[in-house]
Amino acid sequence: MLSGTFMGRAAVVITVSLPPFLGRSEAAAFRNQLLVALEQKESIAVECAEAGPFPSLWVQLLHSAALSAKARGLSVTLKAASEECRKSLQAIGFDPARSALVLE
Repeated sequence: MLSGTFMGRAAVVITVSLPPFLGRSEAAAFRNQLLVALEQKESIAVECAEAGPFPSLWVQLLHSAALSAKARGLSVTLKAASEECRKSLQAIGFDPARSALVLE
């Protein structure tokens, strides 16, 4: 994790490099990183310029983290989302206007 500034607050930037298969153990490790950031009252920016499609488990994980962050006055932002990432979000009905997950 890297620290930076995001919307006037310290932010945690998590670099996401998606392997071809994202299993539950990888999701659990990533979830733990998100939980640590939220416990430290940090907004989260997820770098996903090189990301391929997100499996639905990962979209659910990010959405859940975004809801938790929003409840704490924080945010979860996907930075530089690849076209594949955007398509996978659209495929499950992701609506950026209604989601706590911010798509940059």
